[in-house]
Amino acid sequence: MSTGSNRGYDASEEREYPIEDKNLTEEQNEHLTASLRKVRDMKDAPPALQDLARQLLGGRMELKDVLDSSSGHRALGDGLAGMREQWRNMSPQERQQVRDYDPDEDPKNAPGRDGRIR
Repeated sequence: MSTGSNRGYDASEEREYPIEDKNLTEEQNEHLTASLRKVRDMKDAPPALQDLARQLLGGRMELKDVLDSSSGHRALGDGLAGMREQWRNMSPQERQQVRDYDPDEDPKNAPGRDGRIR
């Protein structure tokens, strides 16, 4: 069982289920599953956000219940706070680059991609 910390976490310790939300398309479910895996495995992601990703991937929480859960609400709030601070520290030009970014035009696994907002 997760302690909320990413130290010593081995992804093989838990069973993983792909997200299958009936309100999302198959493509959206696949993208969400892949995104949650990235958050779970990201070394610098907040531990609460990693734990939320583990809960969703482990089938212990459904997507529709995230905001009703105090831990889910807190994890998302803390994660957004970090993104908000990062946004505030960007120049107007950097913000425009983020707005103009189209992930479909960015080749997967391109050199220099590290998951951070640019």
